[in-house]
Amino acid sequence: MKHVDNRMVVFLNGVTIWDSGIVHGDPELNKFINITEELSSQSSHTSELIFEGFNDTYNPDDNKEELNPWHFNYRVIERTINSAGQVIKEENILAPYNERHLSNPNTRAINNCYQLKGTSTGVKVISNTLSQHFYN
Repeated sequence: MKHVDNRMVVFLNGVTIWDSGIVHGDPELNKFINITEELSSQSSHTSELIFEGFNDTYNPDDNKEELNPWHFNYRVIERTINSAGQVIKEENILAPYNERHLSNPNTRAINNCYQLKGTSTGVKVISNTLSQHFYN
């Protein structure tokens, strides 16, 4: 997770695995969320990974007409680590997501859902749905 503004919640197989809470000002988080064990334990089954981003109100005057900015930036990667614990290879499992927009406050800004399945060579995306709610 690189940037979150306003709130991002990550679900894996229906369980919340990370929730940023409400954050403002587009902070650079660089938060590593390890989902390796959960994916490995169900490698023969399809797993569902969901990124849900919310544009929560943070305006002091709470003016519902005013648009709020949001920015979500994340990557889902697979790392190869040698016996010394050093990263020797890093590949994107999913296309990196890095979007900034304005939208009405108190909306679900994104819902990005991936169906993942283990293969003999790693993890494969078998389905993806994305909805975004923003003002152009």
